Amino acid sequence: PISAREKQHIDELKNKIYHAAIKDQLTGQETLVTNIRHLEALQKTEDSLLRVLNGIDGFVTSDFLAMDIKQALHYLGEITGAVTTDDLLENIFSKFCIGK
Repeated sequence: PISAREKQHIDELKNKIYHAAIKDQLTGQETLVTNIRHLEALQKTEDSLLRVLNGIDGFVTSDFLAMDIKQALHYLGEITGAVTTDDLLENIFSKFCIGK
């Protein structure tokens, strides 16, 4: 059995984690998203852009397509810092200890 307290089989555990999470699955070309807020923004961006593509196929007017494109840019801006909202700032600062 693996025991952190007794320091038994820790290297074996590290090796299994490495092979399961890194070596056997990643080629070096992937983009890893390590922040749930970024992942959610990317998913919302994808949804907006899919609406644009579906709208083009469905002959949706350019006004509606522009709204979805603007929404996609907004979500990307949340990741890059170009867009900030009170909820976003609260989320970011709640994870850091800021001294007095």
